Amino acid sequence: MNRHRPFLRLGLLLCTFVAATWAAAPAGAPNIVILLADDMGYGDVSSYGGTVVPTPRIDGLARQGVRFTDGYVTCPACAPSRLSLMAGAYPQRFGMTWNDDRGAHRLPDSQRLLPELLRGAGYVTGLVGKWNIVRPAEQVFDEVHHFIEWESDYFPQEDGHYVGSLATKSPGFASSKTQYWGPKREGDEYLTDKLGRHAVEFIDRHAGRPFFLYVGFNAVHSPWQGRRSDEKRFAHLPLEVHRLYASMVAALDENVGRILDALRSRRLEENTLVFFLADNGPAKGGPHIEGWKPEWPRGITVVGSAGPLRGAKTDLYEGGIREPFIVRWPGRVPAGVNYRHPVTAMDVLPTACAAAGVRTPATTIVDGVDLVPFVRGDRAEAPHGDLFWKIKSAAALRRGDWKLLLLAPEFRPQLFHLGRDIGEARDLAGEEPALTRELLDAWQAWNRTMPPPARPTPAAAKKS
Repeated sequence: MNRHRPFLRLGLLLCTFVAATWAAAPAGAPNIVILLADDMGYGDVSSYGGTVVPTPRIDGLARQGVRFTDGYVTCPACAPSRLSLMAGAYPQRFGMTWNDDRGAHRLPDSQRLLPELLRGAGYVTGLVGKWNIVRPAEQVFDEVHHFIEWESDYFPQEDGHYVGSLATKSPGFASSKTQYWGPKREGDEYLTDKLGRHAVEFIDRHAGRPFFLYVGFNAVHSPWQGRRSDEKRFAHLPLEVHRLYASMVAALDENVGRILDALRSRRLEENTLVFFLADNGPAKGGPHIEGWKPEWPRGITVVGSAGPLRGAKTDLYEGGIREPFIVRWPGRVPAGVNYRHPVTAMDVLPTACAAAGVRTPATTIVDGVDLVPFVRGDRAEAPHGDLFWKIKSAAALRRGDWKLLLLAPEFRPQLFHLGRDIGEARDLAGEEPALTRELLDAWQAWNRTMPPPARPTPAAAKKS
Protein backbone atom coordinates (compact mmCIF):
# COMPACT_ATOMS: atom_id res chain seq x y z
CA MET A 1 0.00 0.00 0.00
CA ASN A 2 1.26 3.47 -0.85
CA ARG A 3 1.62 5.20 2.51
CA HIS A 4 1.24 8.62 0.83
CA ARG A 5 -2.12 7.77 -0.77
CA PRO A 6 -4.29 9.02 2.15
CA PHE A 7 -2.48 12.38 2.03
CA LEU A 8 -2.90 12.54 -1.76
CA ARG A 9 -6.60 11.80 -1.36
CA LEU A 10 -6.88 14.50 1.30
CA GLY A 11 -5.09 16.95 -0.99
CA LEU A 12 -7.50 16.20 -3.83
CA LEU A 13 -10.46 16.70 -1.52
CA LEU A 14 -9.06 20.03 -0.33
CA CYS A 15 -8.45 21.16 -3.91
CA THR A 16 -12.01 20.19 -4.83
CA PHE A 17 -13.34 22.14 -1.82
CA VAL A 18 -11.30 25.24 -2.61
CA ALA A 19 -12.31 25.12 -6.29
CA ALA A 20 -15.96 24.88 -5.29
CA THR A 21 -15.65 27.69 -2.76
CA TRP A 22 -13.44 30.10 -4.72
CA ALA A 23 -14.75 29.57 -8.24
CA ALA A 24 -13.20 31.38 -11.17
CA ALA A 25 -14.99 34.56 -12.18
CA PRO A 26 -17.07 34.13 -15.34
CA ALA A 27 -15.51 35.25 -18.60
CA GLY A 28 -16.11 38.93 -19.23
CA ALA A 29 -17.02 39.67 -15.61
CA PRO A 30 -16.55 43.39 -14.99
CA ASN A 31 -13.96 44.83 -12.67
CA ILE A 32 -15.54 46.73 -9.78
CA VAL A 33 -14.00 49.84 -8.19
CA ILE A 34 -15.39 51.81 -5.26
CA LEU A 35 -13.87 55.24 -4.55
CA LEU A 36 -15.07 56.48 -1.17
CA ALA A 37 -14.33 59.95 0.17
CA ASP A 38 -14.41 60.74 3.89
CA ASP A 39 -16.41 63.68 5.32
CA MET A 40 -16.96 65.22 1.88
CA GLY A 41 -19.90 67.57 1.50
CA TYR A 42 -22.54 67.61 -1.24
CA GLY A 43 -21.29 71.06 -2.26
CA ASP A 44 -17.61 70.12 -2.39
CA VAL A 45 -17.89 68.69 -5.91
CA SER A 46 -18.24 71.04 -8.87
CA SER A 47 -20.83 68.87 -10.62
CA TYR A 48 -22.98 69.12 -7.47
CA GLY A 49 -22.78 72.90 -7.42
CA GLY A 50 -19.42 73.37 -5.70
CA THR A 51 -17.65 76.61 -6.55
CA VAL A 52 -14.60 76.69 -4.24
CA VAL A 53 -12.41 73.86 -5.53
CA PRO A 54 -12.63 72.60 -9.14
CA THR A 55 -13.06 68.83 -9.25
CA PRO A 56 -12.62 68.08 -12.97
CA ARG A 57 -11.90 64.35 -12.61
CA ILE A 58 -14.91 63.59 -10.44
CA ASP A 59 -17.03 65.78 -12.73
CA GLY A 60 -15.74 63.86 -15.75
CA LEU A 61 -16.81 60.63 -14.10
CA ALA A 62 -20.30 62.10 -13.68
CA ARG A 63 -20.45 63.10 -17.35
CA GLN A 64 -19.51 59.56 -18.35
CA GLY A 65 -22.05 57.91 -16.08
CA VAL A 66 -25.03 58.56 -13.81
CA ARG A 67 -25.06 61.41 -11.32
CA PHE A 68 -27.52 60.71 -8.52
CA THR A 69 -28.94 63.97 -7.22
CA ASP A 70 -30.51 62.28 -4.19
CA GLY A 71 -27.86 59.78 -3.15
CA TYR A 72 -27.90 58.93 0.56
CA VAL A 73 -25.83 57.21 3.19
CA THR A 74 -27.49 55.35 6.04
CA CYS A 75 -25.87 57.33 8.86
CA PRO A 76 -24.05 60.69 9.04
CA ALA A 77 -21.06 59.09 10.80
CA CYS A 78 -18.11 57.08 9.50
CA ALA A 79 -18.39 53.59 10.99
CA PRO A 80 -22.10 52.79 10.52
CA SER A 81 -22.10 54.40 7.07
CA ARG A 82 -19.17 52.28 5.90
CA LEU A 83 -20.65 49.13 7.38
CA SER A 84 -23.86 49.55 5.40
CA LEU A 85 -21.90 50.20 2.20
CA MET A 86 -20.03 46.91 2.52
CA ALA A 87 -22.99 44.96 3.96
CA GLY A 88 -25.77 46.24 1.70
CA ALA A 89 -28.03 46.63 4.73
CA TYR A 90 -29.01 49.13 7.38
CA PRO A 91 -26.31 49.26 10.10
CA GLN A 92 -29.09 49.41 12.67
CA ARG A 93 -29.82 45.75 11.87
CA PHE A 94 -26.54 44.93 13.59
CA GLY A 95 -27.05 47.19 16.59
CA MET A 96 -25.07 50.09 15.16
CA THR A 97 -26.50 53.61 15.15
CA TRP A 98 -23.40 55.65 15.93
CA ASN A 99 -19.59 55.45 15.97
CA ASP A 100 -19.52 54.58 19.66
CA ASP A 101 -21.52 51.40 18.98
CA ARG A 102 -18.71 50.06 16.84
CA GLY A 103 -16.85 48.29 19.62
CA ALA A 104 -19.84 46.14 20.54
CA HIS A 105 -22.15 45.90 17.55
CA ARG A 106 -23.12 42.49 16.25
CA LEU A 107 -22.13 41.49 12.72
CA PRO A 108 -23.13 37.83 12.44
CA ASP A 109 -20.91 35.46 10.51
CA SER A 110 -23.84 34.81 8.18
CA GLN A 111 -23.72 38.41 6.93
CA ARG A 112 -21.33 38.34 3.98
CA LEU A 113 -19.65 41.60 3.04
CA LEU A 114 -19.16 42.68 -0.56
CA PRO A 115 -15.46 41.69 -0.82
CA GLU A 116 -16.27 38.25 0.59
CA LEU A 117 -19.04 37.71 -1.95
CA LEU A 118 -16.85 38.78 -4.86
CA ARG A 119 -13.80 36.86 -3.69
CA GLY A 120 -15.95 33.76 -3.46
CA ALA A 121 -16.87 34.32 -7.12
CA GLY A 122 -13.24 34.36 -8.25
CA TYR A 123 -12.44 38.06 -7.99
CA VAL A 124 -9.11 39.18 -6.61
CA THR A 125 -9.96 41.76 -3.95
CA GLY A 126 -8.01 44.70 -2.58
CA LEU A 127 -8.45 47.40 0.04
CA VAL A 128 -6.44 50.60 -0.04
CA GLY A 129 -6.82 52.91 2.95
CA LYS A 130 -9.65 53.23 5.47
CA TRP A 131 -11.80 50.29 6.56
CA ASN A 132 -13.47 51.07 9.94
CA ILE A 133 -15.48 47.82 10.12
CA VAL A 134 -15.14 45.27 12.91
CA ARG A 135 -14.57 42.27 10.64
CA PRO A 136 -10.80 42.24 10.02
CA ALA A 137 -9.87 43.57 6.59
CA GLU A 138 -7.24 40.88 6.06
CA GLN A 139 -9.99 38.31 6.56
CA VAL A 140 -12.13 39.61 3.69
CA PHE A 141 -9.59 40.99 1.18
CA ASP A 142 -6.77 39.29 -0.68
CA GLU A 143 -4.62 42.41 -0.36
CA VAL A 144 -4.66 45.31 2.11
CA HIS A 145 -2.50 48.37 1.48
CA HIS A 146 -1.81 51.19 3.94
CA PHE A 147 -4.60 50.25 6.31
CA ILE A 148 -6.32 53.10 8.17
CA GLU A 149 -8.78 52.35 10.94
CA TRP A 150 -10.17 55.78 11.77
CA GLU A 151 -8.04 58.78 10.83
CA SER A 152 -4.43 59.34 9.87
CA ASP A 153 -1.88 62.08 9.31
CA TYR A 154 -1.29 63.01 5.67
CA PHE A 155 2.45 63.44 6.06
CA PRO A 156 4.84 60.91 7.59
CA GLN A 157 6.98 61.20 10.70
CA GLU A 158 10.76 61.20 10.46
CA ASP A 159 10.73 57.38 10.42
CA GLY A 160 8.49 57.43 7.33
CA HIS A 161 5.35 56.23 9.10
CA TYR A 162 1.99 58.00 9.27
CA VAL A 163 0.44 58.59 12.70
CA GLY A 164 -2.96 56.86 12.90
CA SER A 165 -2.29 54.24 10.25
CA LEU A 166 -2.05 50.63 11.36
CA ALA A 167 0.81 50.38 8.88
CA THR A 168 2.84 52.35 11.41
CA LYS A 169 5.20 50.94 14.01
CA SER A 170 2.82 52.21 16.70
CA PRO A 171 -0.70 51.19 15.67
CA GLY A 172 -3.46 53.50 16.74
CA PHE A 173 -6.80 54.98 15.86
CA ALA A 174 -6.05 58.69 16.00
CA SER A 175 -3.88 61.08 14.04
CA SER A 176 -1.53 63.64 15.55
CA LYS A 177 -4.42 66.16 15.60
CA THR A 178 -2.16 68.84 14.10
CA GLN A 179 -3.14 71.07 11.18
CA TYR A 180 -0.42 72.36 8.88
CA TRP A 181 1.07 72.70 5.40
CA GLY A 182 3.57 70.06 4.40
CA PRO A 183 5.71 68.22 3.75
CA LYS A 184 8.17 69.15 6.45
CA ARG A 185 10.86 67.19 4.61
CA GLU A 186 11.54 67.20 0.89
CA GLY A 187 10.27 64.06 -0.78
CA ASP A 188 7.72 62.97 1.84
CA GLU A 189 4.67 61.51 0.09
CA TYR A 190 1.26 63.03 0.79
CA LEU A 191 -1.03 60.27 2.00
CA THR A 192 -3.78 60.85 -0.58
CA ASP A 193 -1.13 60.55 -3.29
CA LYS A 194 0.19 57.39 -1.63
CA LEU A 195 -3.25 55.78 -1.58
CA GLY A 196 -3.74 56.71 -5.22
CA ARG A 197 -0.39 55.12 -6.06
CA HIS A 198 -1.26 51.90 -4.22
CA ALA A 199 -4.56 51.76 -6.12
CA VAL A 200 -2.83 52.17 -9.49
CA GLU A 201 -0.30 49.47 -8.59
CA PHE A 202 -3.13 47.09 -7.66
CA ILE A 203 -4.77 47.68 -11.05
CA ASP A 204 -1.46 47.12 -12.84
CA ARG A 205 -0.85 43.84 -11.00
CA HIS A 206 -4.29 42.39 -11.63
CA ALA A 207 -5.25 43.77 -15.03
CA GLY A 208 -5.48 40.24 -16.44
CA ARG A 209 -8.32 38.98 -14.23
CA PRO A 210 -11.51 40.41 -12.68
CA PHE A 211 -10.77 42.44 -9.59
CA PHE A 212 -12.59 44.35 -6.87
CA LEU A 213 -10.77 47.44 -5.61
CA TYR A 214 -12.05 49.44 -2.66
CA VAL A 215 -10.20 52.73 -2.17
CA GLY A 216 -11.15 54.10 1.24
CA PHE A 217 -9.68 57.59 1.06
CA ASN A 218 -9.32 59.24 4.45
CA ALA A 219 -9.49 62.60 2.66
CA VAL A 220 -11.02 64.98 3.47
CA HIS A 221 -11.29 63.90 7.13
CA SER A 222 -9.32 65.82 9.75
CA PRO A 223 -6.56 66.53 10.57
CA TRP A 224 -6.59 69.24 7.94
CA GLN A 225 -3.16 68.98 6.39
CA GLY A 226 -2.57 70.46 2.95
CA ARG A 227 0.16 70.33 0.35
CA ARG A 228 2.38 73.40 0.45
CA SER A 229 2.35 73.41 -3.35
CA ASP A 230 -1.36 74.35 -3.15
CA GLU A 231 -0.95 77.18 -0.65
CA LYS A 232 -0.79 79.99 -3.20
CA ARG A 233 -3.51 78.45 -5.32
CA PHE A 234 -6.03 78.82 -2.50
CA ALA A 235 -4.62 81.96 -0.87
CA HIS A 236 -7.82 83.84 -1.77
CA LEU A 237 -9.83 81.88 0.80
CA PRO A 238 -10.07 83.93 4.02
CA LEU A 239 -9.67 81.11 6.58
CA GLU A 240 -6.56 78.94 6.74
CA VAL A 241 -8.58 75.84 7.64
CA HIS A 242 -10.57 76.28 4.43
CA ARG A 243 -7.35 76.71 2.43
CA LEU A 244 -5.99 73.47 3.90
CA TYR A 245 -9.29 71.75 3.15
CA ALA A 246 -9.27 73.01 -0.43
CA SER A 247 -5.84 71.45 -0.95
CA MET A 248 -7.18 68.15 0.39
CA VAL A 249 -10.16 68.22 -1.99
CA ALA A 250 -7.88 68.98 -4.93
CA ALA A 251 -5.59 66.06 -4.04
CA LEU A 252 -8.55 63.72 -3.75
CA ASP A 253 -9.82 64.75 -7.17
CA GLU A 254 -6.37 64.31 -8.73
CA ASN A 255 -6.03 60.80 -7.36
CA VAL A 256 -9.48 59.80 -8.50
CA GLY A 257 -8.16 60.84 -11.91
CA ARG A 258 -4.98 58.77 -11.51
CA ILE A 259 -7.05 55.68 -10.82
CA LEU A 260 -9.35 56.32 -13.78
CA ASP A 261 -6.32 56.92 -16.00
CA ALA A 262 -4.88 53.57 -14.91
CA LEU A 263 -8.08 51.83 -15.98
CA ARG A 264 -7.93 53.54 -19.35
CA SER A 265 -4.23 52.89 -19.95
CA ARG A 266 -4.80 49.19 -19.23
CA ARG A 267 -7.82 49.18 -21.55
CA LEU A 268 -10.07 48.22 -18.67
CA GLU A 269 -12.32 51.27 -18.69
CA GLU A 270 -15.08 49.72 -20.81
CA ASN A 271 -15.38 46.70 -18.55
CA THR A 272 -15.14 48.36 -15.14
CA LEU A 273 -18.04 49.40 -12.94
CA VAL A 274 -16.97 52.45 -10.91
CA PHE A 275 -18.75 53.96 -7.91
CA PHE A 276 -17.84 57.30 -6.37
CA LEU A 277 -19.48 58.50 -3.16
CA ALA A 278 -18.72 59.80 0.34
CA ASP A 279 -19.52 58.40 3.78
CA ASN A 280 -21.22 61.46 5.34
CA GLY A 281 -21.43 65.23 5.13
CA PRO A 282 -18.73 67.81 5.86
CA ALA A 283 -17.23 67.97 9.34
CA LYS A 284 -17.88 70.63 11.95
CA GLY A 285 -14.74 72.34 13.18
CA GLY A 286 -14.21 74.59 16.16
CA PRO A 287 -12.48 74.76 19.53
CA HIS A 288 -14.05 71.42 20.47
CA ILE A 289 -11.76 69.78 17.88
CA GLU A 290 -8.38 68.78 19.25
CA GLY A 291 -5.66 70.65 17.39
CA TRP A 292 -7.95 73.52 16.28
CA LYS A 293 -5.65 76.54 16.08
CA PRO A 294 -6.29 79.41 18.55
CA GLU A 295 -6.41 81.97 15.74
CA TRP A 296 -9.16 80.11 13.90
CA PRO A 297 -12.88 80.92 14.44
CA ARG A 298 -14.10 80.38 18.00
CA GLY A 299 -17.52 79.14 16.98
CA ILE A 300 -18.70 76.04 15.11
CA THR A 301 -17.40 76.16 11.54
CA VAL A 302 -18.35 73.70 8.81
CA VAL A 303 -15.09 72.77 7.11
CA GLY A 304 -16.38 72.02 3.65
CA SER A 305 -19.68 72.66 1.93
CA ALA A 306 -23.07 71.01 1.96
CA GLY A 307 -24.12 73.34 -0.87
CA PRO A 308 -27.83 74.16 -0.69
CA LEU A 309 -28.43 71.56 2.01
CA ARG A 310 -28.91 72.21 5.71
CA GLY A 311 -26.65 70.52 8.24
CA ALA A 312 -23.37 68.63 8.22
CA LYS A 313 -21.73 65.51 9.62
CA THR A 314 -23.67 63.85 12.50
CA ASP A 315 -26.88 65.65 11.38
CA LEU A 316 -29.93 63.97 9.90
CA TYR A 317 -30.64 67.10 7.94
CA GLU A 318 -29.83 66.59 4.27
CA GLY A 319 -26.34 68.02 4.63
CA GLY A 320 -25.34 65.11 6.84
CA ILE A 321 -26.74 62.25 4.78
CA ARG A 322 -27.09 63.34 1.12
CA GLU A 323 -23.80 62.87 -0.73
CA PRO A 324 -22.20 63.04 -4.16
CA PHE A 325 -22.97 59.63 -5.67
CA ILE A 326 -21.83 58.65 -9.17
CA VAL A 327 -21.88 55.35 -11.09
CA ARG A 328 -20.06 54.72 -14.37
CA TRP A 329 -20.22 51.50 -16.39
CA PRO A 330 -19.74 52.23 -20.12
CA GLY A 331 -22.30 50.60 -22.35
CA ARG A 332 -24.28 49.22 -19.41
CA VAL A 333 -25.53 52.41 -17.77
CA PRO A 334 -26.25 55.63 -19.65
CA ALA A 335 -23.80 58.52 -19.71
CA GLY A 336 -24.55 62.08 -18.64
CA VAL A 337 -27.76 61.20 -16.80
CA ASN A 338 -29.03 62.99 -13.70
CA TYR A 339 -31.10 60.46 -11.77
CA ARG A 340 -33.46 62.10 -9.30
CA HIS A 341 -35.12 59.28 -7.35
CA PRO A 342 -33.56 58.62 -3.92
CA VAL A 343 -30.91 55.90 -3.83
CA THR A 344 -28.63 54.76 -1.05
CA ALA A 345 -25.14 53.43 -0.42
CA MET A 346 -26.80 50.10 0.45
CA ASP A 347 -27.52 49.75 -3.27
CA VAL A 348 -23.82 49.38 -4.09
CA LEU A 349 -23.61 45.75 -2.93
CA PRO A 350 -26.60 44.39 -4.89
CA THR A 351 -25.63 46.45 -7.95
CA ALA A 352 -22.07 45.11 -7.89
CA CYS A 353 -23.19 41.53 -7.23
CA ALA A 354 -25.70 41.62 -10.08
CA ALA A 355 -23.04 42.98 -12.43
CA ALA A 356 -20.65 40.21 -11.38
CA GLY A 357 -23.29 37.48 -11.59
CA VAL A 358 -22.99 36.78 -7.87
CA ARG A 359 -26.00 35.54 -5.92
CA THR A 360 -26.14 36.68 -2.30
CA PRO A 361 -26.82 33.90 0.23
CA ALA A 362 -30.26 33.80 1.83
CA THR A 363 -28.59 34.35 5.21
CA THR A 364 -27.15 37.71 4.10
CA ILE A 365 -29.56 40.58 4.69
CA VAL A 366 -29.76 42.99 1.75
CA ASP A 367 -31.82 46.18 2.03
CA GLY A 368 -30.43 47.75 -1.15
CA VAL A 369 -31.41 47.11 -4.78
CA ASP A 370 -29.63 46.68 -8.10
CA LEU A 371 -29.67 50.19 -9.58
CA VAL A 372 -28.91 49.25 -13.17
CA PRO A 373 -32.49 48.47 -14.29
CA PHE A 374 -33.67 51.78 -12.83
CA VAL A 375 -31.03 54.03 -14.41
CA ARG A 376 -31.41 52.23 -17.76
CA GLY A 377 -35.16 52.89 -17.71
CA ASP A 378 -36.09 49.21 -17.60
CA ARG A 379 -37.96 49.98 -14.38
CA ALA A 380 -39.81 53.28 -14.18
CA GLU A 381 -40.71 53.28 -10.49
CA ALA A 382 -38.49 54.64 -7.74
CA PRO A 383 -35.93 52.14 -6.41
CA HIS A 384 -37.13 52.63 -2.82
CA GLY A 385 -40.41 53.34 -1.07
CA ASP A 386 -39.35 54.51 2.37
CA LEU A 387 -35.79 55.17 3.53
CA PHE A 388 -35.02 55.22 7.26
CA TRP A 389 -32.34 56.73 9.48
CA LYS A 390 -31.43 56.47 13.14
CA ILE A 391 -28.36 57.95 14.80
CA LYS A 392 -28.36 57.54 18.56
CA SER A 393 -31.91 58.69 19.42
CA ALA A 394 -32.49 60.97 16.42
CA ALA A 395 -34.57 59.65 13.52
CA ALA A 396 -35.64 60.41 9.97
CA LEU A 397 -37.70 58.91 7.16
CA ARG A 398 -38.00 59.87 3.51
CA ARG A 399 -40.99 58.89 1.36
CA GLY A 400 -41.05 60.45 -2.08
CA ASP A 401 -40.36 64.15 -1.56
CA TRP A 402 -41.58 64.11 2.05
CA LYS A 403 -39.15 63.84 4.94
CA LEU A 404 -39.93 63.27 8.61
CA LEU A 405 -37.34 64.36 11.17
CA LEU A 406 -37.14 63.83 14.94
CA LEU A 407 -34.26 65.52 16.73
CA ALA A 408 -33.12 65.79 20.34
CA PRO A 409 -33.97 67.05 22.83
CA GLU A 410 -37.70 67.47 22.27
CA PHE A 411 -38.15 64.87 19.46
CA ARG A 412 -41.06 66.83 18.08
CA PRO A 413 -41.86 65.56 14.58
CA GLN A 414 -40.82 67.93 11.81
CA LEU A 415 -41.97 67.54 8.21
CA PHE A 416 -40.33 68.92 5.09
CA HIS A 417 -41.10 68.73 1.39
CA LEU A 418 -37.69 68.36 -0.23
CA GLY A 419 -38.97 68.99 -3.74
CA ARG A 420 -39.99 72.52 -2.76
CA ASP A 421 -37.63 73.09 0.15
CA ILE A 422 -34.25 71.40 -0.31
CA GLY A 423 -32.81 73.48 2.55
CA GLU A 424 -35.38 72.17 5.05
CA ALA A 425 -36.34 75.66 6.14
CA ARG A 426 -40.10 75.28 6.48
CA ASP A 427 -41.57 72.74 8.90
CA LEU A 428 -44.95 71.58 7.56
CA ALA A 429 -45.86 69.21 10.40
CA GLY A 430 -48.52 71.58 11.70
CA GLU A 431 -50.10 71.88 8.24
CA GLU A 432 -49.98 68.13 7.50
CA PRO A 433 -50.78 66.39 10.80
CA ALA A 434 -52.23 63.24 9.23
CA LEU A 435 -49.22 62.70 6.98
CA THR A 436 -46.86 63.45 9.85
CA ARG A 437 -48.59 60.80 11.99
CA GLU A 438 -48.52 58.29 9.10
CA LEU A 439 -44.80 58.73 8.55
CA LEU A 440 -44.08 58.60 12.27
CA ASP A 441 -46.02 55.33 12.52
CA ALA A 442 -44.02 53.95 9.58
CA TRP A 443 -40.70 54.86 11.19
CA GLN A 444 -41.74 53.37 14.53
CA ALA A 445 -42.85 50.15 12.83
CA TRP A 446 -39.44 49.88 11.12
CA ASN A 447 -37.61 50.69 14.33
CA ARG A 448 -39.42 47.89 16.17
CA THR A 449 -37.81 45.40 13.80
CA MET A 450 -34.31 46.62 14.74
CA PRO A 451 -32.32 45.30 17.71
CA PRO A 452 -31.34 47.75 20.44
CA PRO A 453 -28.06 49.58 19.85
CA ALA A 454 -24.98 47.71 20.97
CA ARG A 455 -23.46 49.13 24.12
CA PRO A 456 -19.68 49.51 23.87
CA THR A 457 -17.24 48.93 26.65
CA PRO A 458 -15.56 52.11 27.95
CA ALA A 459 -12.36 51.13 26.12
CA ALA A 460 -14.19 50.63 22.82
CA ALA A 461 -16.05 53.91 23.18
CA LYS A 462 -12.76 55.71 23.83
CA LYS A 463 -11.31 54.36 20.58
CA SER A 464 -14.26 55.76 18.64
